Amino acid sequence: MLQNERLVASVEQALDESSRWQDDASFIVMFRFDYDATGYRRPATAEPEPLEELALRGADKPILWWWSFLFLVSAGNLVLWVVIAREVHGLADGYVAQQLLLSGIFAVACAFRSMLPRVDLERQCLWNSPLSSIFVGRSVATVAELSFAGQCALFILKLSALTGNASLQVVGWSIVPLVLLAQLCCWYAVISLNHLGHAIEEILWSALAFVMAFSLGLTLGQVPADSRILSMFGMVACAGGALLMLAVDVPMYLARWRHARNSGVRYLSMMEGLRDALQRRRVAHRWCDWRPEVPWMSLYFSVGVWLSLCFVFV
Repeated sequence: MLQNERLVASVEQALDESSRWQDDASFIVMFRFDYDATGYRRPATAEPEPLEELALRGADKPILWWWSFLFLVSAGNLVLWVVIAREVHGLADGYVAQQLLLSGIFAVACAFRSMLPRVDLERQCLWNSPLSSIFVGRSVATVAELSFAGQCALFILKLSALTGNASLQVVGWSIVPLVLLAQLCCWYAVISLNHLGHAIEEILWSALAFVMAFSLGLTLGQVPADSRILSMFGMVACAGGALLMLAVDVPMYLARWRHARNSGVRYLSMMEGLRDALQRRRVAHRWCDWRPEVPWMSLYFSVGVWLSLCFVFV
């Protein structure tokens, strides 16, 4: 009788251990192969696979061609800056050295932004990376655009010295504060999600372009004859750029502002906006999401850098 009881106990213990082993095995299967307790596969998480961070999987072909263009242009711009730096090394005066430094900052920042393109208020990016943070991108852009403003100011001050026009001194010293005000408007837009800030920023940039065109036109008859064609080209380019911003960019941002206001969009406070700009981003691989941004980004990261490099020689 005692032996039978021991035998029954041993069998129950073995069955209990077998049941625990099956439970452990089930847990391992659920953990390893991503099934839930009901036996059904859990939905995939939003985190990208490692390979998806290295390749634009599923992106529309125009996106791939556009990003490849930005990559090649940015790489070429950096190589061009290195070539220019080697050419002027040892021959540069203070003006050239300052312009070279500022153009290098602008070229590197534009290369970074073109490799990781983003749309600030829409929190849209091409790569799911911490470097695609809207806050990071806007900070880099601020440094770049203040550097470009410094180049414009140096150029106008040099133009004043060459022509003896004292009024251009006031213009030269007003450029950086003007662009600083534009940056504050831009940051207000990025933090609050209010497109009106971007519209005001574009108006201020248009004012800068008009000031540059006016300065070149004012001194056109006083510059050396061999520089007049370049001055005329710069004057037309600045005036054309200002008109383009006023005709395209400003109405676009005003339309977005009116649409958001009519839709009842709630603007963010400073702390909410900073947190949102640091953390939130939406990866977009469809051409329709990027098409409105392609023209200005392509011109900004190519022609904008070439203009910055030209300041070294004027």
